[in-house]
Amino acid sequence: MKKVNLFEELLQERNKQISTNELTSLLKNIWTEEDSKKERITQSLKDTNNGSFNQLKFEEMETKNIFHKDTIKNICVRYRLRFLDSNLFKGEYPKNITKIISDIEKKHDTNLNNFMIMAPSKLFKIKSPDDPILFIPIGNNYYYLIHKWGEEFNYLRKLLVLPFKNIDNLTIFSVLVSVFFALLGKLFIPSLTSSEVFILFLFLVKGFIFIFFYTFFLTRKNFSESIWNSKYDSF
Repeated sequence: MKKVNLFEELLQERNKQISTNELTSLLKNIWTEEDSKKERITQSLKDTNNGSFNQLKFEEMETKNIFHKDTIKNICVRYRLRFLDSNLFKGEYPKNITKIISDIEKKHDTNLNNFMIMAPSKLFKIKSPDDPILFIPIGNNYYYLIHKWGEEFNYLRKLLVLPFKNIDNLTIFSVLVSVFFALLGKLFIPSLTSSEVFILFLFLVKGFIFIFFYTFFLTRKNFSESIWNSKYDSF
């Protein structure tokens, strides 16, 4: 009995429906269209934000991906991040980012633009793997989350950047460090009286406030509440 060659069967069945030349032309058009779409999306990520927002179909939006500007600001301040136009982003996008955006465009029957990125400041200067998130504006200070990638933040980051949230936090941090060292002084020199420990504390407060603030501003840094959506490196 003659054996069936499935490949030959497939070819014969396909040739009944479409010729090889027609198939080649069809595939060429599909690939050309896909390449054109990729180029458009890639360029839109590099374009300057013109202030307009995207029209998405309400019934197709996932509420878990909708965030108000104030919510984004709070997270940026808490973890010392920035929320800026995607054209300022110098990191690497995932290889499938154009497909992700294309799928959303198809679902909402629109072309997306004016992308925004929430990420650490360094990602707007150099390449880094730290957890960026891509958004688009949808109006009324609301943003729709398109995709997130990279590594997760260590929760310790929240504590490490807490002193730099605002001037009050840095002052409180300076006082707490002064208390710690004053108590440490009492521990190593038990003969110190309460008055002497208090005087040491006052001396340390002045010293640490000067050191922390001087170093902070000398390195041209600013507080998280001031830089979360700033396009500038310093003040």
